[in-house]
This record gives sequence, structure tokens and C-alpha cells, in this order.
Amino acid sequence: METSLDDAVWAINEGYCLWVGAGVTRQIAGAKTAVPLWGPLTKELESAAGVLSPEQDDFPSRLDRCKALLGETAFRRFLRVRYYTELCCAVLSQAAAVVDGEEFVPENALCLAALGQMANPIISFNIEPLSSLLLARPCGPFLLRFQQSIAKRSLTWREQTARFQRLVYHPHGLATADTVMTTQEYKANRQTLAFGLAIHACFDNKLAIVGMSLDDQYLRRHIERFRANIGQIYWFNSQFPDELASWAERCGIVRVLCQWSDFWHYWRGLVTDRSIQFDCGGLETAWYLAVSEAADEAEGGYLGSLQRSLTRTHIAADSDLAALAARMAQEGDVAGEPGKKRLIDDREPSEIAHRVRERLLAAGFQVPIITRSY
Repeated sequence: METSLDDAVWAINEGYCLWVGAGVTRQIAGAKTAVPLWGPLTKELESAAGVLSPEQDDFPSRLDRCKALLGETAFRRFLRVRYYTELCCAVLSQAAAVVDGEEFVPENALCLAALGQMANPIISFNIEPLSSLLLARPCGPFLLRFQQSIAKRSLTWREQTARFQRLVYHPHGLATADTVMTTQEYKANRQTLAFGLAIHACFDNKLAIVGMSLDDQYLRRHIERFRANIGQIYWFNSQFPDELASWAERCGIVRVLCQWSDFWHYWRGLVTDRSIQFDCGGLETAWYLAVSEAADEAEGGYLGSLQRSLTRTHIAADSDLAALAARMAQEGDVAGEPGKKRLIDDREPSEIAHRVRERLLAAGFQVPIITRSY
């Protein structure tokens, strides 16, 4: 069954559960960096690890072999650079290009915010948090929950607010913390609540699937198993291979065929004609937070920032503060932080974030208060 983009959006305009994949990450990257899909990414890792795997093997099995040969630290660093660090640089480059213009939020971020306006909950199969931030935060503060190994520590942040916070889930984890991508990680994940989270979040609700190929057999099996408990499913994509189109037909999934440029232009139009409106300052605040997070990464990573700042002071190397900074930097290295600064179009990342902050304040909006924990 197929329908038009206009009819599909009209059908879900009262709310929906939203699943998003790499196509959404590509939207915020713009033309500033390439966001690899799982196929090309797996080949890159296999090349780095010196692995030659049969292409008919599934991605988790192939990634398992890569992780075993590269080691966990190198594997995680590779994922972080490709899926987060480079994306952060792309976001900062876009911010620098528009920050002194009439509107300091780029159009691709606005389109993403429009898609997330009526979505609840949001399930992201990406391993980067910036797209989730830009989908959810324009409606107000939100909570991001991600899968990771039990008892594993990671850096998290939360916006201080007394308001209800919408939930955004990352069942595959985050490249900045811990991921669930390999066969062994999938097996461990089966013992957790996160394993069936994506499908359970759709209970008695409409489901919109955006930027996903649905190559993942695990997801397809769950959809088949619980199809009777989910409302209408709308799958937006630019192409539908015959095998997956037949599977969608059998499962009663409505296919919405559209080019991605048309898809995002449509959501932009809904903002233009005021069919979609954001909270006052919500879009601008979301963009500031995304740029601020991106600047932390491009400066070298948040956990290592204290040690880098101490190198410019006269703090004694054997002081308690220096010891704390060293421990934090070590944890940052394990987490795959870049550890060194990347200039963005010859500008300091922190300078770009500061300028966006100035624009936010000049527009009369408050800078959100963020608390971090590790």
C-alpha cells in the first residue's frame, strides 16, 4: 500500500511515535560532512581491522569481528569520530555561516524541529544525540535515555526545569558513551528492557518511520510479532527495494515514496504557513544547545577540558585539582574524545558557540541551565 506525502502527514497530524535513522543525521549534517550508512561504515571498519567478511553476513556479526580485532577502545573511537565528532564540526560550520544573518538557526534544523513537534515518544536508532536534541528540544526540555552496559559510567547532561520532559530513547546507545551494535552486544541487550523498547513504545499508537532502511532483521521480526498492537505505520523513504516493499505490504505498512529534498521542504512549508508553531524561543534554544555540545567536542571533548585548561595556569601538578583533571581526561580518552581542538573554517569552536549564545540573549531568550554528571 502506498500513499502520498501530503496524505500521510495529514493522517498523523494528531501525534505519532517517531522512529528515526541515519537519514535524519544526514539532514543536520547538511553538505558539510558525509554521514555513512551501516553498509559503508561496516566496510570502513573491516578495512581498518583487516577483516574480509562475506557480504551476506549481517552487520552485527561483521562488526563483532571488527571489534574483536581492533579492540574496544579503537572500535569506540572510530565510531565516535565518524558519527559524532565530524557531525559536530558540520554543525559548527553551519552555525558560523548563519550566526550573523537575519535568522541564526539554519533551515535544515528548522525542518527537523517541525518533524519532531507532534512526536511522542521519539526513538532514535542513531548513535549521535544532536539530531534527537533538535527533534525534541524545540517543544521544551526533554530527557534522553540510552542503552549502555550495566554499571558502566558515562557523561550525561540534563536541563534544569520544573516542566514535564518528553522522553527520547536511543536503544543502540550513544557514540559518546556506549553502543549496542555487535552480535555480542545484541545478545547482552536481550537481557535488558531496552531490547524491545522501540516496538513497545508504539503500543496503540501511529508510527512514523523516517530515514531508516529497515535492513535490521531484529526490528522487522518485532514489527511482525506485535503488528496487531500498533496503529497505522507510515514508512517514509526515497526508495523501497522489492523484497522490503513486499514485506511492508504483508505487514500492512503504508509506504510513502518521496525524495528527501521534497520531504524536508514539506515540513518547512508547515512552519511557513503556521500549521506548526514552536514554543517561544524553543527552536533557538535547541540550536544553541546543539552548537554548545558540538563546540565541547570540537575543542577536544568535555571530560578532558579541565586538564587542557590547567595547562594554561600555574596549578601545581601534584594538586588535588590536577589529579581530578587527569582522571577525567583519562576517562575521556577511554570514551573516545578527540583530545585536541579542531578549528572550524579557521575559527575557534568556542567562539562560534559564544556568538550563538549572544544571538540567543539578544533575542530575549534565556540560556538554559545544564547540569552534567559522570
